[in-house]
Amino acid sequence: MTVIDEINEKVSIITPVYNGESFIDKCYECVAAQTYPNIEWVVINDGSQDKSLSKLETLAKSYSNIHIVDQKNAGAAEARRAGALKAQGEYIVYLDIDDTISKNAIELALKKFTKNIDVVLFTQVKVGGGEPVPFNMFTDSWPQSGDDVFKSCIDGWGAHSFGVYRKSIFLSAYSFLDSFEDMSKTYKDELLSRIIFTQSRMIDYCKGTYFYDLNDESVSKKFNPDYFLIANNVHALDKYLLSQNKNISIERMYSRLFFDLLGRYIKWRKQLTNKNDWQNALKTLAKNISITKDITNSVRKSEFKKILPRILFLSVYKTASLVRRS
Repeated sequence: MTVIDEINEKVSIITPVYNGESFIDKCYECVAAQTYPNIEWVVINDGSQDKSLSKLETLAKSYSNIHIVDQKNAGAAEARRAGALKAQGEYIVYLDIDDTISKNAIELALKKFTKNIDVVLFTQVKVGGGEPVPFNMFTDSWPQSGDDVFKSCIDGWGAHSFGVYRKSIFLSAYSFLDSFEDMSKTYKDELLSRIIFTQSRMIDYCKGTYFYDLNDESVSKKFNPDYFLIANNVHALDKYLLSQNKNISIERMYSRLFFDLLGRYIKWRKQLTNKNDWQNALKTLAKNISITKDITNSVRKSEFKKILPRILFLSVYKTASLVRRS
């Protein structure tokens, strides 16, 4: 029996809002248009400085299934946790305020749920940057085990994380996050998504569409003096995998993040007042990268020419570190 056959199953759509006043109406319209009838919209005002809260309160007067949580700014991941704790449904969808979903998205996803399916991912399409661009998943064969989906997200993202989740899986991932401190608030949701994948038995995929809006307000490229904390997120993920006895190497993630962090450090160096923190983060990342293994993986993926400059630079960096310590 699929979830769609059980008419009383409620689905909670969770939407964090931070200064998203201009997006609220459009997001509300896609929620209200869903063909699956038993839904609620849990909206978390995450310390907005604009008129987001008052606009949401006005909407709540005309939409009985909207529930508002008002809190100090804590970041998207913590806002989603607050929403999940408030949610009455056993299945949840997280929908960013500047994004939308097709009117049949939830209905199509629920039809895919069976006893062993914990997550059903939507079809993602990026919009707002010209022609719509579909997200290329790492496979066309579904369902997949949670571990296999996670492995596709070690060196980049082989799968996105927008879909319908069992609430129990979603909340259990947070229990692990609580044991770690000093993580990057901005990218905590990426760590959470990967943990959820590993905790899921099976993950399926549906044709319901998630429209990811490439708006100009993205934080990913803005100056962020605390961005170095993302290194702690990777260390936390490594510890999590070890605690779960999962024999999965994330060395390529360490390598990718090392060069990402290094590039930002070079670009922002004149603005940074915490250079030592950045340098220490780079050192800890470098310690977890084996140059030999990086070369082997590159040869297997026929990427040797592409990654050769990185390997050479990393060799020099690690050699210089050894000289300084001697």
